[in-house]
Amino acid sequence: HLPLRDISAHTRRNTSTMSSLAFSAGAVMGTRVSVKTAAVASTRRAPVAVTAKQVLEGKVVSTAMDKSAVLMVERKVPHPRYHKLVKKSTKFTFHDEANACVVGDVVRVEACRPMSKSKKFTLLEKVQK
Repeated sequence: HLPLRDISAHTRRNTSTMSSLAFSAGAVMGTRVSVKTAAVASTRRAPVAVTAKQVLEGKVVSTAMDKSAVLMVERKVPHPRYHKLVKKSTKFTFHDEANACVVGDVVRVEACRPMSKSKKFTLLEKVQK
């Protein structure tokens, strides 16, 4: 066993060494590392793939707005536990330039650029009256 004085001197040496290590680690962590810049890509872009526009078919449920109508699209999905087919529906607002749609019509709509917050489809054709 070491005498008490030697132990305190030994711990003093370790703490000073630890503080110097902590200081040097902080200095390393604080330094800024230069990042090599990647070679500039050519100005030519890759050709964009042409994709088909989304087409939905459903029943018109509202025509209260001017040049707009609401379409309800229904689908049947199996219940997660009971496996019975359950009807689920989603409403979409679409653009009707001529105000030709009437509530109850079955129509087909096509995706387009957003015309407003909720209007992202245009009337493609009337399927049934």
